[in-house]
Amino acid sequence: MKKTLTAIACFGLLVSLLPAKTKKTAVSSDNIKITILNTKSEIQSKWDEVAKEYRKLTGVDVEVSVTVGESPSQDITKRYASGEVPTIYMGDIQDIIMLSEYAADLSHEKWASSGGTKYGCIVDNKLIGFPFCIEARGLIYNATAVEKITGKPFDPAKIKNLDDLKKLLSDLAAGGMKTPVALNKEDWSLAGHYLTQVYEEQDGTAATAGKFVEGLEKGSASLGKNKRWNSLMDTFDVLMQYNRSKSDPLSADYDENAVALAEGDVAFWFNGNWAWPNMSDYVDKKSKYGIMPVVQNVSDNKADEILCGGATKFCMIDTKYNSVKQQQAAKDFLNWLVFDARGQSFLVDDCGLVPAFSNISQKVSDPLGNSVQKYAAAGMLAQGFPNYPGDHWSALGAEMQKYLAGGYTRAQLAAGIESYWRKKAQ
Repeated sequence: MKKTLTAIACFGLLVSLLPAKTKKTAVSSDNIKITILNTKSEIQSKWDEVAKEYRKLTGVDVEVSVTVGESPSQDITKRYASGEVPTIYMGDIQDIIMLSEYAADLSHEKWASSGGTKYGCIVDNKLIGFPFCIEARGLIYNATAVEKITGKPFDPAKIKNLDDLKKLLSDLAAGGMKTPVALNKEDWSLAGHYLTQVYEEQDGTAATAGKFVEGLEKGSASLGKNKRWNSLMDTFDVLMQYNRSKSDPLSADYDENAVALAEGDVAFWFNGNWAWPNMSDYVDKKSKYGIMPVVQNVSDNKADEILCGGATKFCMIDTKYNSVKQQQAAKDFLNWLVFDARGQSFLVDDCGLVPAFSNISQKVSDPLGNSVQKYAAAGMLAQGFPNYPGDHWSALGAEMQKYLAGGYTRAQLAAGIESYWRKKAQ
């Protein structure tokens, strides 16, 4: 079935365009059980805690499991094939689009009209995705670690381009921090987060990102001739040069990278605000942390001033394998997250998430989420592109891993990526 995305493909979509009809947030409690598939493993323990609380409050049994397998797309596809489908699926945008025919219409939910969100996933004029959080990625920094070596205050705003970053990294290495960068080996980080900046930063809009991808599919766009590709790869090369796992980059351990940044063994880590739970047990409370853009020497489109991000996880409610009562209980639960004080504190305080709803007034306390919240409030987030195939992470992550490990030239990597997109168009 052909699926049509309205407006700008679920990102930055003003839900004031939706019908203003609302309904009370009633809570079903007559022995109803709903299941939730969580694709953010770092907050699973928080999900378990709030599920217990919600059952005590409402009588609704909430069971939360974490996704398994190589990717959320593959996991949910297998679950639909087996018939063991969660009531609420927290998926990436491409997963929600893929499953739109099974998704409940959420257009008349209270959060859609009164939550003050400008995010939401609409397919074929139907609101099917609840925006769970706003996330963004860039260079996480440990300002205190930088200052200890340079002896100067660190202001990320003064790192305006790649030349500035190279100078700082050189100074850090000379001052004793020989490898001041951490890079992840995971395909979701390499292909899902770094590579996708090439599409998203063409001009910062989803529409142009879509046109660029279409050009790759048709063979009319060339990465080798694209200035954004080259500028981002120039920066990636510098990050690789100072990578703490440079001698064996595919052996990099994610948790060790988190500890290294938290404790100041490295100064920069390409990642997003979701990494705070991995860092939080190791941070020095006196140290200063934040996220800054992936700076480049091609500065048009404000690429050095923005973070790539937006609503990155959406919750859909299944209508094929879950009863009407389960669907209603799931709707009630999502409204509870937005309008109940405990639901709000679960999102912001427990999970450290940047809320996608303006009626939630709490400020994110962790410094990474706080950075993203400020960029979002200032309108300095590039729009995400939603139409990535389900295997984008794994297929192009493998290509990026070859480059990271030194087995590919930049031209070979570009050829592999272009070949992937051309095959998708066949």
